[in-house]
Amino acid sequence: MKDSKVTKNLLNHISALGSKEVTLLIPIFFFLNDQINLAIKIFSGLVIVYIIGIIIRLIYFKERPNKKPRNNILQKIDANSFPSMHSSRSTFITICLIQYFNFEIKIILFFSIIYITILYARIHKKRHDYKDLLGGIFLGILPFIFL
Repeated sequence: MKDSKVTKNLLNHISALGSKEVTLLIPIFFFLNDQINLAIKIFSGLVIVYIIGIIIRLIYFKERPNKKPRNNILQKIDANSFPSMHSSRSTFITICLIQYFNFEIKIILFFSIIYITILYARIHKKRHDYKDLLGGIFLGILPFIFL
């Protein structure tokens, strides 16, 4: 069954919530709102996610379900499917935000729905498979444990 245009647009927008552009806005938001320690924690965690993720992608290559060109080192990193950087970024951010809001059940539910939808979108759009997402989830949990 083919997706409707509305479904494709919705999944694209939801998936964008895990993008590097959006996730980098989050520590900036907290910094501008005088939550300096949280801003530093989130920014540092994202840096750790990127460093480890890029190293893994340079050492271990796993093709995406929909292949991408890899004519240079940057394209090779981007074409690599494992670990999912969307899932690692969104895992780390979700855990940080849930902790920031003191594990309030409504907040957990709200962020969990967004988080699960981001993960679903990555599979549905054929950017990743479950192994990629699990690797990304694990990668997103690591900096939270150590920061």
